[in-house]
Amino acid sequence: MSSHIRLAVVILIALHHAVAGQAFEESSPPNVLLIAIDDLNDWVGCLAGHPQARTPNIDALAGGGTSFTNAHCQGPICGPSRACLLSGSYPFTTGLYQQPNRRDMQLDTEHFHGHLLPQYFAEHGYKTLAVGKICHGYPDNTAFQSYGGKWEGFGPKPPNGHRFQYQLPDVPWTGTQTDWGPFPDVDDRMPDHKAADWAERQLSKQHDKPFFMAVGFIRPHVPFYVPKKWFDMFPLEDIQLPDVRRDDLDDIPEISRQMHEMPKYPTLEFLQRDNNKQFRLCVQAYLACTAFVDHQVGRVLGALAFSKHVDNTIIVLFSDHGYHLGEKNRVSKHSLWEESTRVPLIVVRPNKYKASRSDLPVGLIDIYPTLVELCGLPEKTSNEGVSLVPLLKQTQTDWRFAIPTTYARGNHSLRSKQHRYIRYEDGSEELYDHATDPDEWTNLAASGQHQEIVARFRRELPRRNAKYHPATQKGPTNAWFQRHLEENGIE
Repeated sequence: MSSHIRLAVVILIALHHAVAGQAFEESSPPNVLLIAIDDLNDWVGCLAGHPQARTPNIDALAGGGTSFTNAHCQGPICGPSRACLLSGSYPFTTGLYQQPNRRDMQLDTEHFHGHLLPQYFAEHGYKTLAVGKICHGYPDNTAFQSYGGKWEGFGPKPPNGHRFQYQLPDVPWTGTQTDWGPFPDVDDRMPDHKAADWAERQLSKQHDKPFFMAVGFIRPHVPFYVPKKWFDMFPLEDIQLPDVRRDDLDDIPEISRQMHEMPKYPTLEFLQRDNNKQFRLCVQAYLACTAFVDHQVGRVLGALAFSKHVDNTIIVLFSDHGYHLGEKNRVSKHSLWEESTRVPLIVVRPNKYKASRSDLPVGLIDIYPTLVELCGLPEKTSNEGVSLVPLLKQTQTDWRFAIPTTYARGNHSLRSKQHRYIRYEDGSEELYDHATDPDEWTNLAASGQHQEIVARFRRELPRRNAKYHPATQKGPTNAWFQRHLEENGIE
C-alpha cells in the first residue's frame, strides 16, 4: 500500500474513531475547514472522471460525508466563481461576470465588502484565518482576520521564461500560463506545500474562539508543473486519453463558436500531432498535479484528524470550476459546457460520519447558506443560494430544477439532473441529454422531440442581467469578447 493511500486510510479511521468515541457538544459552535482547489475537474476517484486519477485523500473524505456529484460553479473562471461563492450572490445580480480588480470590489458595500462569507462569520464571533488562494480580486488579508500568505503566485516557474511544451501563439488576446512538465525538483518549493505546512501548524493550536479556516490550493491550475516524482506515478505509455471528437463543434450556434474560441490556448489539433504526443504529456501532467494536490489535502486532513478539533469541525472541499483537457477543442476553462462547470463538492459534518451521494443540481453558491445553517448563525437573507442541509440529512422533499452558470453578460448554462441547456445573448441555444450523451456531443436544441424540456429551461433563465461591475477587467480572450465588452461599456 502506497504512503498516499495509507494516509487516506489513517484519516478515514481517525475520523471514524473521533466520531464514535467522543461526545459532540451541540452547544459548542462548530469550526469550519474550507478547502478550495483551483481548476480541479471531475478527475478524482470518487467522481470517476478519469480511470487513472489517484486521489486517495479526497476519496477518503468523500467516504465520510456527502458527495454532490452534480455540483457546478456559477462562473467558469476563477474571479466570478469565487466572488459568487463568497458573496452569496449570482454573477447576474452583482454584474461580476469577468475577472475583477481589487479596488472596485472593496468599494462595493452592497454585494462584496462586509458581506463575504468569512466576514459574516467574523461578525458572529468566529476567528477567521486563511492561506493560499481563496479570494480573486478581493484582498485575502481584508477578507480574513489572519492571512498566511500565497507565495510565488502560480509558480515556481523555470528561469528566463522557459517553457517545456507549449509556446504561446502570436495573437492579440489575453495570454495563458498553460504549459506542462516536471518542475521544480522538490515539493518544498511549491506554494501548496507551504500552504499545507501553515494549515498543519494552525490546526495543532488551541484557539480561543470557534474558527473559520480556509485553505486554498493552486494546483492543478496552469502551468501543470510539479516535481518529477508525481509524473512518475503515471507512466506515459499507459496514459488513457479523454474521449474527444474533431467534429464536436459542428452542431453548435455560431455565437457559441465565437464566444468559446481560445486563440491563445492549446487546441485539439495541437494535442493530437505526432500520434497524440502532447495529448499524453498534457493528461499525464494534469493527473500528476491532481495527485500532488490530493497529497496536500491529505496532510491538512491528517492534521485535523489528530487535533483536538476533529470532533467539532465541518469540512467542505470544493473546486472553483472544472477544466477541459482536449474536450470541445480546448485545454482551458472559459466555457458553459460540462467540463468547465462541474466541480467536486464534499461536505463532512462532525458526528455524522457516513458516506452519501446526491445527484441533484447544486452550486458553489449554496456553500454560504449551508455553513450558516450548520453553524447556527442567523440567516443571511441576501443569500441567493440554497442551504444543502436537507440534502445532507436526506430529508429534502423538493429541490431546484436546475443550477445556473453564467459566462459573460446574457449567456447562461442551466444544468438539471438530466440535461444541460445553454442560452446565448442572441437567443441561440444548446441542449444535451446526459442520460444518453454524457460527453455533450449532440446538440438537441432544435429537435422537435425536445421542445417541452427546452421550454421548461427557458422559464428558468435569470430574469435580470446586471450591467458589468465597475471592477471588471477588460482582458478579452478573443474577438467576440473584444466586441462584447466594448458594447457593454468595458473599455
